[in-house]
Amino acid sequence: MSLLTTCYGPDIDALADEDGGFESVSTDTLLEFVLRQWKSVAATLGFSSALARSVGGIQNIRGGLLGLHSTALAAFEAWHRQQKTPSGKLPEPVRLARAKVRQEVLLSHAQSHPAALWVLDEPASTLPGGACFERGQAPLSGRAFADDGAAGYFHGTRVGKPGPACAWESPVFLSIGTFPWVYGGRLTRTPPGLDWDSTGPLIPATYAMRLCAGMWQPEQNLRQDARAVVFAYRYYRQATEQLLAGVPTYDARTAVPGQLYRRGLLLHAEQSSLEMHTLPGPLGPLAPSAHNYIVRRYAAFFALRRSLLAGHAGLTREQQQAIAQNPDPCLRPYAPKEIVLSL
Repeated sequence: MSLLTTCYGPDIDALADEDGGFESVSTDTLLEFVLRQWKSVAATLGFSSALARSVGGIQNIRGGLLGLHSTALAAFEAWHRQQKTPSGKLPEPVRLARAKVRQEVLLSHAQSHPAALWVLDEPASTLPGGACFERGQAPLSGRAFADDGAAGYFHGTRVGKPGPACAWESPVFLSIGTFPWVYGGRLTRTPPGLDWDSTGPLIPATYAMRLCAGMWQPEQNLRQDARAVVFAYRYYRQATEQLLAGVPTYDARTAVPGQLYRRGLLLHAEQSSLEMHTLPGPLGPLAPSAHNYIVRRYAAFFALRRSLLAGHAGLTREQQQAIAQNPDPCLRPYAPKEIVLSL
């Protein structure tokens, strides 16, 4: 019985099986795992060609995991800067002000909640600039992010005190671990986080992707309190359960071309593209491509956690320190006593 089943339940172990992880901790297995995640993300978002040109095969990666992440992030940033966003016609000062607040909010979250990066869920008043930006005469709310207060696939109805500056009606919620699908009520084919356009040196979308991709790096993965990730995943599963129950289970013998099926925890379009389908639900439309992306981000997190702890004896001192400092009691047996005593 694995740690995931013992601590969190068999559903989390089954989730990790969707990715598989790796059997032994080594430089090559980690690189292969992380590269597989980047390729999956790039295939869904549309920058596979840019990633392939930058990274190539695993044999071409220099600088280990850090080199892979920096190269892949640079490929994402270059690709994202080329994309047209809805704010492209806004005055440059407005775009700059909004990008600045977005990036400052993300940076503040990373600094103040290093063990709870998966979800940002805070009152706007506690965030930099009140999560508001100077909009000038632009016909905008002045909120740096969507006011995601209605019940959605990531959370229930959320109510807060309206802010004085740009009238936030609920706490700011961002699902960073599933970036760029960050809002519970906007799981359509177009990821809303990709609308966070880059302006000059400000790159909020790339910074958010860095936080998301950090979940696939051993040190950051081991710093996260997995209990919060378990809670977020189970909420999503429960919120989508009724909607997905109407999708037939895949059987290769009877599958009909063009039909959408459930295949394990993922959705599959037989001899077709997932982009051709959308599931209408009471919490809003759910795009199968968004669903698969979200499930794979959760699966990657737990697959990596399971593999790292199974091979904990071979972890680096920095990784062992991350385990020792993690608030999750399930990790305590894996923390070397000499490191715990030194903290």
